[in-house]
Amino acid sequence: MDLASVFAEPLVDLGADSPHFAGVHAPRSSLGMAKVGVTSQFLENAEAYHRAYFDTGYWKFLIGNALAAAAIDGAPRRIIDIGSGSGNSVIPLAERFPESEIVATDISPQLLAILRDFLRKRPDGNRFALVCVDAMHARYQAEVADLAVGAAILHHILEPERVTACCFQALSPGGWAIFFEPFESGNTFLKFVYRRILAEATAAERETAGFRFIERMVVDYKLRERPRGDPSYRELDDKWMFTRTYFDRIRAEQGWSELLTYALNVSPTGLRDQATVHLRLGAGLTAEALPAWAWAVIDEADAGMSDDLRREMAQEAAVLLRKPPRN
Repeated sequence: MDLASVFAEPLVDLGADSPHFAGVHAPRSSLGMAKVGVTSQFLENAEAYHRAYFDTGYWKFLIGNALAAAAIDGAPRRIIDIGSGSGNSVIPLAERFPESEIVATDISPQLLAILRDFLRKRPDGNRFALVCVDAMHARYQAEVADLAVGAAILHHILEPERVTACCFQALSPGGWAIFFEPFESGNTFLKFVYRRILAEATAAERETAGFRFIERMVVDYKLRERPRGDPSYRELDDKWMFTRTYFDRIRAEQGWSELLTYALNVSPTGLRDQATVHLRLGAGLTAEALPAWAWAVIDEADAGMSDDLRREMAQEAAVLLRKPPRN
């Protein structure tokens, strides 16, 4: 792939300085610069992160639904994948569009090296490119891609609107940018449920692993309520929870022609499902880490919502932005 046709600044192969990163490119201007706002789980601890979060089947399902929502039928000539990590979204996109070029980007060369080792086993490896770049500062050529995808990336970024602006620059007229992100409405509801559970727990229960984790989740929610200028955001992995209003403001300010959002899990057990995922991914715990009465509190909250409210109070949502088609 001709990366000079994709990026508006020179790239270098990081393998020149470290053979471990051979085949991973980066903007020359970024060499030696500190990676601001990104923590060790994506860098030094990349292997552990890959083992914990690698799940291409889940992302294949989500991406397929988003492509259907955007009514994308034809194959994009080129796709830019943002925050590719070790390939959660790259691999499903490669399967869905076997003729498309895919530019996989991430701030972590360690995660991209894991993806590189997987792609080297494929016979079509020449249609992929790996670029280590800060998504806020990616300088793309104009109209070089038809689709941009970010699988759970914007909430890690200090200034997410810079990422969408970079996508707008890179996309051809009529192109779509697709993201999957945590939303404030549903998570706020779950936060109140967690607080109720903690308030009703005995002192002994609060010392167990399940309740200690619930307490950490409440603290995490509180941290993400801080003003944008708070310097603590640089130290957080999960920095933001979003709203439809936030993305509608981006749509208007940056010139996108369409905005679609929808909840990823509209289920009668949506809060229970999310709490189960929190326990598993956040602490390696099963549902048995909480007693039956705590799950009854969660189930009561689930039962108190209509399907319409579940759609509006998303914990996780797809966000689709379309660049205006050419007149």
